[in-house]
Amino acid sequence: MRTDIFLKVASAPLAIKFYVEELGMFEIAADYGMNDFLLRAINNPNVCLQISERAHKTSGSPLFGMSVENCDAEFQRLQQTVFSSGARLVPDHDGKLAVFEWPGGKSFLVEDPSQNQFMLFEDRIAT
Repeated sequence: MRTDIFLKVASAPLAIKFYVEELGMFEIAADYGMNDFLLRAINNPNVCLQISERAHKTSGSPLFGMSVENCDAEFQRLQQTVFSSGARLVPDHDGKLAVFEWPGGKSFLVEDPSQNQFMLFEDRIAT
């Protein structure tokens, strides 16, 4: 079964630059034309992003989450990444960039160039 997440973005080229090149977790699976693309997760081909160049961000809260093997390592890698697409790591309520840790795991938020937020997490409970 495939899971598709529908993202409305302000710029399809910037979204692709972020998700494919900078984040490095997706690849282009299909170009539907008219700035609509299907991106497939490299480590789980059953997870896809439907990128549609339409309008501003879809929501102010995380739209989806993706598990990673090591949350701290991903955070460090992305903290060193220069996001020329306009994406960014999202600071906590105190304005600090940090991995949030709780008894069941760890997580942090990322914002794509269209200000769509998503979570990268390491889950200790569901594994």
